[in-house]
Amino acid sequence: MAPTLCISRWVVQFTSVLAWFLFVPVNNQLTPTLVPTCPTQCICLSQSQVVCNSASLRGVPSALSPNVMQLSLSRADLRVLRSDAFSHLRQLRRLSLDACNLTRIRPFAFRGLPRLDELYIQHTPLATVDAFAFAALQNISSIVLSHNRIAQIEGYAFAGTNFIKLISLKNNPIKRILAHAFSGLNDVTQIELPSGVKSIEPKAFFGLEGVGVLELAYMDLPALLADTFFGLTRVGRLALRESDLGVMRIGAFEGLRHVEVLEICNNKIDGVEELSLVHNNSVQTFKMTGNHMLEAPESVVLEVENLIIRGNHLPCECGRDPLANALALTPDFAEENLCISPLKVRGRSLSSAAGAVCRGEGTGSARARAAAGASPLGDTFEHSLAIIIAVIAFLANS
Repeated sequence: MAPTLCISRWVVQFTSVLAWFLFVPVNNQLTPTLVPTCPTQCICLSQSQVVCNSASLRGVPSALSPNVMQLSLSRADLRVLRSDAFSHLRQLRRLSLDACNLTRIRPFAFRGLPRLDELYIQHTPLATVDAFAFAALQNISSIVLSHNRIAQIEGYAFAGTNFIKLISLKNNPIKRILAHAFSGLNDVTQIELPSGVKSIEPKAFFGLEGVGVLELAYMDLPALLADTFFGLTRVGRLALRESDLGVMRIGAFEGLRHVEVLEICNNKIDGVEELSLVHNNSVQTFKMTGNHMLEAPESVVLEVENLIIRGNHLPCECGRDPLANALALTPDFAEENLCISPLKVRGRSLSSAAGAVCRGEGTGSARARAAAGASPLGDTFEHSLAIIIAVIAFLANS
């Protein structure tokens, strides 16, 4: 009897342990504990990795495990993301919505995702980033919105979103940057904007506090308007490059604060009404290099710690000392900058072209001839030849 009793006790213990794993008591009844099933349109590589790349999927699956960390909804037929669309997936760290039919993102669509690190929305028909669409995201590394049809970003689209490494908007047909488009966005390492921007509204960057790199390139602006950068603070590097900036209006940099490096490089500039960086702007280094300016600037005030102005092409006006240019604020300004006009001295340094502008390459003072590389003997010969031709013409008409 003893062996039989031992076996019976072992069976009872084994059954109890098995029941512990398979059943839980609910309302004093034994009910099976179910492992979350995988939605029919998805492939669950594990409870934390799910791929739902199905064109038949028209919404965010609700039956997913709350432990999902990586979710791909690429090529799904998601047309509108409602507010709090992913709040049931609080462990989510990587989300891809590439190549889905997304046309609208409602305010706070990604709220409730405290661990989200990477967000990809690319190759979709999304045309507008609505106000608060990407609001309330914290500690996310990257928001990649490239290769969409985004034409405009409404004000406060990123409000309350902090500590981001990258926001990429490259390869979108954005023509206008609206006022307050980046208001409420704090501490972002880099913002990548697309080429082809034709208008930046005043206060477009108002409320953007703490950006490592903000680069504006390949723009086609009629003018850089007053208050364009008003309210933009704590910038590592602000670069305007390879663009047609049109006319830089009075107050274009008014209200810009705490900038480590401001670069204006390789642009076409029709005119400068005012270029003012006063002490309140707190710009440490200002670089103006390789620009083509069609008119001499009217007013320049640069109260910065480090100043670099070289390689610019500027008008060389007859009778005007190159050092009278409003940009002549560096010791080697005349040697390090070039003439853009008139044609006969284009490409020469301001200092070497000084005398040749008014009198031509072969006339003028010895100093001007030397600057133009001319020979005094050649000047005398040309002068004598001119007199002989004039005398012959006079006698012929007598």
